[in-house]
Amino acid sequence: MTTVFKIIAYYCIWTTPIQIFLVLWGTYVVLTTNFSFLSLTQIEFINNYFTLLLPLVDWLYSWFWNIWLDFVFSLPLILSQTFKAIISTSLGFWILKKINL
Repeated sequence: MTTVFKIIAYYCIWTTPIQIFLVLWGTYVVLTTNFSFLSLTQIEFINNYFTLLLPLVDWLYSWFWNIWLDFVFSLPLILSQTFKAIISTSLGFWILKKINL
């Protein structure tokens, strides 16, 4: 069971640079376009700048509740990614501390 927790903890920590990159990319988009800090939602970012993920978004809409996904994708990109980066990194380090690594 310790191995599973270790994998989860390292996954949480290793995905942090990707989330920070998305925050920086979103900040660049806000500074160089007409989007504001709050108007650049996750779905707007995916539709306009990261279209590679559109098939994944369509697949998610076929599996999960549309209302829930509409809420998640309507969150501002910069705020939500910053929050997720902080939480996932903290969670990863907390799990490692609890399993004594």
